[in-house]
Amino acid sequence: MSQRMSQKESKTFLYKKVYQDLKDRIQNGEYLRDALLPSEREIGETYQVDRTTVRKALQLLVDDGLVEKRAGKGTVVVWRPDQEQTQSRPVLRPERRNGPIAFLLPRGDNNSSRITQPFYSQLFYRAEKECQKLGYTLVYSTLDETDHFDELVQANGFSGIFFVSNVSHRHLDRALELRIPSILINSYYERMPSILSDNFSGTYTACRYLIERGHKSIGIINGNSRYTTNNERWRGCVTALREAGLSLKNEFCLGGTSWEFEAGLAAVEQMLAKNTVYPTALVAFNDRLALGAIQAIHQAGLRVPDDISVIGYDNSDQAKYSMPKITTVEIHAPLMAQTASRMLFQQIDDYEVLTVKVLTPVELIEQDSVRPLE
Repeated sequence: MSQRMSQKESKTFLYKKVYQDLKDRIQNGEYLRDALLPSEREIGETYQVDRTTVRKALQLLVDDGLVEKRAGKGTVVVWRPDQEQTQSRPVLRPERRNGPIAFLLPRGDNNSSRITQPFYSQLFYRAEKECQKLGYTLVYSTLDETDHFDELVQANGFSGIFFVSNVSHRHLDRALELRIPSILINSYYERMPSILSDNFSGTYTACRYLIERGHKSIGIINGNSRYTTNNERWRGCVTALREAGLSLKNEFCLGGTSWEFEAGLAAVEQMLAKNTVYPTALVAFNDRLALGAIQAIHQAGLRVPDDISVIGYDNSDQAKYSMPKITTVEIHAPLMAQTASRMLFQQIDDYEVLTVKVLTPVELIEQDSVRPLE
């Protein structure tokens, strides 16, 4: 085997050097089918690398269909000289290519496209700018549970994929199987790099803001409870209330099926119709829900913030131009897109999947929809 690598070579990814050398020796017949490779310790000593580097190299050999790791035995060669490599590994290689980059978003409620919604349009616009810097084209498509992911990939030859929000884990797993460089934005999956705003801190800060201004009866308006972002925001509210010795009453825990204006309107209408006592403040999990809540409050003959204070989430243009202007949480969507883009480009270059969860910062934007209580 090769001896210690030169200083120049060590500047590149060492695990790729180890992988390529072992691969060449397997395909040149030095290690025949059913032969055992040396142990991880022996490989590490030969190449003067640590155990983590060895394991990365061996995993690439496994991904190529050249070896298998067998419990109690070790790493066994399974490749035959007459075996076509195209049959033993996915159809897509991790090398950087010239295909477009995909921006894949599930359809919204009532089978609608959500790319025109402010949050998603901001993400797409900034991601597109980042792609253009490196000569990539960014293309948008919807992708729901029943869609055929492989057909979409084969028709477009994507260099990489931005999966956005609540994309089915089935599609995420398939992208990993095909070794397509991929990033998940605005959600979390433990097997894929994930970029999202600090949802917990956002609603925690919003509730603390209300509590510090004398509000003790606080309600929330959920978005879609199937979304990671919704559940993290719910935890932020509940934690802030619990720390203050307060609780979230069941009748003031609203919504849970949709992120749309109509859902916020309907949820608050129903709450006001059923209860003679209502919360002094509401935290809505996006600005569209907050706008729906404000309309319902006004239709009931009440006023915001005199009767009920309202906080939104996203700091959208609608929140800035509503009457009253909505106190909301800024999530810095462009920063999310920029961070995701840089991570995706790095993955395209070296196809190293870092299963990290990156949280972008949030901040409360004080406007006119909250009043302090005496």
